[in-house]
Amino acid sequence: MDILTQDQLLLNAQAQFDSLKHRILEYSQEQIRTDQAEKGVFADLLAIGLTLLRAFVAGAGVGDEGEQVSRGGRTLQRSDALRRKLYRSVFGTLSILRWVYASGAKKKIEYAPTDARLGLPHGEYSYVMEDWQQRLCVKEPFAEGVDGLGAILGVKASVDTAEEMNRRMAEYAESFRITQPAPPAGIEETILVATADGTSVPMHHEDCTTAPSPEAGARQGSTRRAYVGAVYSIEPFVREAQDVLDELFRKQAATRRPRPQGKRLWAEMAAATEGISMFGSEFVFIEMAIDVQARDPDRQRTLVCLMDGEQKLWDLQREWLGRSVEILDLFHSLKRIRDVSKVIRPKDKSRREVWVSDQLRDLLTGNVEAVIRRWRRLTREAEQGKRWTKENRETVTSAIGYFSNNRHRMRYDEYLSKGYPIGSGIAEGACRNLVKDRMDCTGMHWRLPASRAMLKTRALYLNGEWDAFVEYRIQREQETLYQTVV
Repeated sequence: MDILTQDQLLLNAQAQFDSLKHRILEYSQEQIRTDQAEKGVFADLLAIGLTLLRAFVAGAGVGDEGEQVSRGGRTLQRSDALRRKLYRSVFGTLSILRWVYASGAKKKIEYAPTDARLGLPHGEYSYVMEDWQQRLCVKEPFAEGVDGLGAILGVKASVDTAEEMNRRMAEYAESFRITQPAPPAGIEETILVATADGTSVPMHHEDCTTAPSPEAGARQGSTRRAYVGAVYSIEPFVREAQDVLDELFRKQAATRRPRPQGKRLWAEMAAATEGISMFGSEFVFIEMAIDVQARDPDRQRTLVCLMDGEQKLWDLQREWLGRSVEILDLFHSLKRIRDVSKVIRPKDKSRREVWVSDQLRDLLTGNVEAVIRRWRRLTREAEQGKRWTKENRETVTSAIGYFSNNRHRMRYDEYLSKGYPIGSGIAEGACRNLVKDRMDCTGMHWRLPASRAMLKTRALYLNGEWDAFVEYRIQREQETLYQTVV
């Protein structure tokens, strides 16, 4: 078979470029629109790029090291003929012919000198192609990501291939995270905040949970929980109760609200059965604990754990972040107050808002016990007068229990005076941004391996670690494929 030399391919590329120069002159004479010329030039440049890439590959030769080579104390035999490897690049597909070496009856390829010289990937798709494809796929559905890149390059992977790319890349995510240093000391603030939350992901019927999702409206067995954790630092922001009320009820934004620094996200799916492995919420807390230790090895900074009332998460906080100040998210407290207000003031919206403000003021000034006692008294009076429905009683009773169980996490007056954050918007925003926006679109039903892979790679992308992760993954795969054998 004829194999073009590097010099021949470079001459071909020169001829293609000369042809492009003539085409530009023709475009000018025909007075076509700029966008039409732009498309034509881009297509020609892709073709030239493919020829130049072929020339680069030709420079590596066909890897002929003789009929036999010794590798790792074993003798490998050269193949009877040149073997073909497809390489799908951003310019198009190359067919690389080279000698390969193997041993044994099955003749599985054990050594390909040209592959090692060029640093070819394990599969057919180039690292650049995988990088570009997955940058799109972690942001939008696989089909849209595939179509988008295909429309630009004129080369297109299948949806199944894009999904497999994502799973392969995710295999390197955890080891990559372990290697990452703490954020630079120059951007770190005095308060460290750890926060976590859970949300649902629609699943394929074979990977659904066997119990109903705890989220309202979810069909039994239709979802599985995904847990998201975040760690960041922030400077103290001292406020008073009235400042918070002004923000919430008068829509007066704080004039100097500090911004979170060095935010990092983690996410994982729940295990099929509670207690299995380190999936889901436990995995998230382990990752947060590792990050907190890296940021504050001497435990000199204040650590705050800010979450809603899910007891499982607080149990994990005690296990992995036991030294932290526990704070119940104020907005979940406010939601409970609003739910109760609809029972206490069912018709008068204006009085209801005043009532909500009064209850919240008590919480913010450290009077959570007064709120609990007040609601218990209202419950007794309502029962005596038989004024509430069963649903109303359950709403108020549930809220009383919620506040009673979390009262030690509701010392908001103390938190405000010390400048601690009291809202877990970072965790809720991460659930929406990391999970919901990508994984809960219409018609989606995830398999467990694919959902876990997407959470890991999307978290890395949102953390701004994508470029470093891609390079790390390439280096680790190259070490595995082409490690030196003595």
